[in-house]
Amino acid sequence: MVKTIEIEGKVIVFKASAFSPIQYNTIFPGHDFMKDMSVLETAAENMEKDENGDTVISVSTLPMEVYEYFVKIAYLFAYQGLAPTPRLTQEQIEFREKYPDPWEWIDTFDTFSIYQILPEIMELWNINEKQAAKAKKSNPIPPEK
Repeated sequence: MVKTIEIEGKVIVFKASAFSPIQYNTIFPGHDFMKDMSVLETAAENMEKDENGDTVISVSTLPMEVYEYFVKIAYLFAYQGLAPTPRLTQEQIEFREKYPDPWEWIDTFDTFSIYQILPEIMELWNINEKQAAKAKKSNPIPPEK
């Protein structure tokens, strides 16, 4: 699943796929994508809502551990958005050279605007998971003998 989001005039292509957990664990050794995503999803579900029902996201409402997961997952999805397949591209090499860690990448944005993409990131992964679940369910039944 691919999603294009404009942040402060920069167009960023985010991509989530079945390869995301593998790539995450490769880029961030010692981390577990599914566990970190679960913590991020729980935090997003428990965030305050404004009078319109929209999630209120700020530094004070997002614990540092959760913010770290958000930054790493957003970085991963932006990195994956540079390639149509899991194969390494020149754009990805340049991205990692320019931003060797997610903190350097996230520092190129205002704090307020980057928080606005949290729901987009969560939606991207959730849609990807739903599509994977549908694919599993649509296996044809083998013919009877």
